[in-house]
Amino acid sequence: MHNNNKDLTLGAPLSGPVLTLARVPDLVFSSGAMGDGIAIDPLNNTLHAPCAGVVVHAARTGHAVTLRADNGAELLLHLGLDTVQLQGEGFSMLVQEGARVSCGQALLRFDLDQVARNSKSLISLMILTNGEHFQTLPITLKSVKVGEPLLHIVPRATNAAQAQASDTSTDEVEGQTRVNHRGGLHARPAALIRQTAQGFSSKAQLHFNGKSASCDSLVSLMGLGVGEQDEVRVSCQGKDCKAALLALLDALATPLTEDAHAAAPALKAVAPQRPAEAGVIQGVCAAPGLVCGPLFHLTAMTLPEDSGGHP
Repeated sequence: MHNNNKDLTLGAPLSGPVLTLARVPDLVFSSGAMGDGIAIDPLNNTLHAPCAGVVVHAARTGHAVTLRADNGAELLLHLGLDTVQLQGEGFSMLVQEGARVSCGQALLRFDLDQVARNSKSLISLMILTNGEHFQTLPITLKSVKVGEPLLHIVPRATNAAQAQASDTSTDEVEGQTRVNHRGGLHARPAALIRQTAQGFSSKAQLHFNGKSASCDSLVSLMGLGVGEQDEVRVSCQGKDCKAALLALLDALATPLTEDAHAAAPALKAVAPQRPAEAGVIQGVCAAPGLVCGPLFHLTAMTLPEDSGGHP
C-alpha cells in the first residue's frame, strides 16, 4: 500500500522557534492523539511544503493542508490553534487537492496580524498522521528558517502476522447522529474520532453525503467535509461493534471539552437603595478597584473671611 522503503528528511514549513508537541497549548495536539510531529511559532506569513508530494486534503477554511510524501508518509500542516473558527478570514490557499507540489513550494498564505489577533495561538504544527507506518525523529529544537532540516521520517518494521490478526467477526451495526463539534470534522475532532475507533477491534466507517471513510484514517475523515450540525451515519463490524458504535456516536455528538465555552453570567452592580432625604443628592457607591498615586487625609479646611465687598 505504501512505498515504505526510504527515510525522508522534512524541511521547516515555516520560520520561527521550534517547540515539542508537549509544549503546544492544545490537549489534542500535545497528547499525541493527532500523531507525532513538531510545532513552530511562525515569524513569516507563508506555509511551505516540507517535501515533495501530493495534496490529499486542503481545509475548506484555508488553515490546513495534508500532503502525502512519495514514500507514503501523510503530513498534516496546521496553521495556528482554533483557526478553523476564522472561517477562512486571513487565509489564502495556494494549492488544490490532488495537486503535486515540490519541496519548498508555497502552500498557503496568511495575514500574520489578523490571525494572531483572532485565534487562540499562531503556533503551527507538522503532524505525521499515519504513524503506524512511520516514526518521527526531531533534528533540531532551535529556531529555524523555511527549508532548514527539521524532522526525519523513518519507516517502521511491519509485522505481517500482526497485520493479518484483525477482527474477522461478521457482526455489524450502524447508527446516525448529528456532529456537534464547532467547525465540523476538522483536524482536532477527527483525531478524537480516530482515537475512539482505535480503542476497539471492530472496523468502523463514517458515511456522509454519499461518501465513506475509515475511522482509522485522519485524512479520510477530514476529506468527507462534514460540517457542524451535519447528520452522519456510522457502521461498525466486529465482535465489539455495539460498544464501538455507541462510543463513536457519543464522540461525534459531544463537542471537545475546551470548545464548549459556557458564557459566564454577567454580574450587575446594583446601587444600594436608601430612603430619600431632604436636601441630599443620591449617588452610586464606587466600584472596588485599584487606587494609584499619593493618598492624603484631609483633617480641616479654612476659608478666607468674607469681606462683604462682593454682591
